[in-house]
Amino acid sequence: MERKAKRSHAEMTAEAVDTAYAIVGAEGITALTIRRLAEAIDCSVGTIYNLFLDFDDLELHLAVRVVGDMRARLFAEPLPDCPADRLRLIAARYIAFAFERPRLWSMLFSDRSSSGRPLPQWYETAVADLVATAVARASEAFPGDPTEGRERIEVLWASLHGIAALGLSGKLGFVTAASAPTLADKLVLTFLAGAERPRTTQP
Repeated sequence: MERKAKRSHAEMTAEAVDTAYAIVGAEGITALTIRRLAEAIDCSVGTIYNLFLDFDDLELHLAVRVVGDMRARLFAEPLPDCPADRLRLIAARYIAFAFERPRLWSMLFSDRSSSGRPLPQWYETAVADLVATAVARASEAFPGDPTEGRERIEVLWASLHGIAALGLSGKLGFVTAASAPTLADKLVLTFLAGAERPRTTQP
């Protein structure tokens, strides 16, 4: 019987993350177990624990892969030169990503950790890079005070997340007859209109 060629630690880690990505993408995070992953990549359970500290660590590696995919999708060129049109396209891509990869998108926001360890720096860096890129790409649509602009972007992103979550759960109809992409675009247009309107001061 032909033996599988020996793989390096880096190669096996990449294969494990790729395989976990496929399992979760098709069936959800609850379908992923250490034993199933070991069987899928033809290794022992012990080998998986040599690649990752535990299941929480595996899930973080998988989350970073999803964050990277999201970042690539949201900010892929070409993007419009017009800041408003750019923001609308990024928002549309966010909703599309959630609906195209619903189980992976939902996995990012699930809380299954049982280790109690602080989040590793490499994970925090990946998430911070995604947020920083979003702020940089969207900030031109909100001229003026940078702090206020960032706050608008944070509220907008949280609102887009809510639209995606309601849409994926089939509950968006409780709020509106509009589709998730249509509602998301209306949300962005509303934010942009508010940013253009001069503030009134209280007497």
